Amino acid sequence: MDRIALIEQGMQRTAERLPGLPVTEALLCRVIILMGRVMAAHVDEMISPYQLTDIELRTLLSLFSHADGTACPSDLCAVLAQSPATMTRIGDVLVSRHLVTRVLNEQDRRRMDIRITPQGEALVREVLPRMFDYTRELYEDFSEVEKAQLLAGLKKLFAQLTVDDTDSGHAVHPPGARP
Repeated sequence: MDRIALIEQGMQRTAERLPGLPVTEALLCRVIILMGRVMAAHVDEMISPYQLTDIELRTLLSLFSHADGTACPSDLCAVLAQSPATMTRIGDVLVSRHLVTRVLNEQDRRRMDIRITPQGEALVREVLPRMFDYTRELYEDFSEVEKAQLLAGLKKLFAQLTVDDTDSGHAVHPPGARP
């Protein structure tokens, strides 16, 4: 029996003992969490030969997405949902591997930005295409309409999770405490 079926059975048993349990909604939450863990494990496996963590790769990808390869640390914190202390640690690791550098901001010389190096760009160009096939295969049984619907639904759910908090990606209102 697959993991989702086992989770669903457990939810049904719990609902019998605790009437009112929103089984479908709880199952959706559990399945999304499970999928995130499984996807993260797959990504970790794909990038492990490069001695990169998921967040280090996502940092490089974020920098790579900018035409000049540069971003300020606070923008990276927001995009990657990381604290400033964690972003500093990630930056230190990537600088030590010569994948990024810290540079003075051209408009505000008091501020340091992070810039991807040619070595960092080369690594992205090597790693990312290896992930293309995995990504395509993952969604091969979905039509374009189904993929668009899934993305729209996930965006809607994420908006519910982050009400009034567009900067950090963390929920401001705990469940049941809507403003």
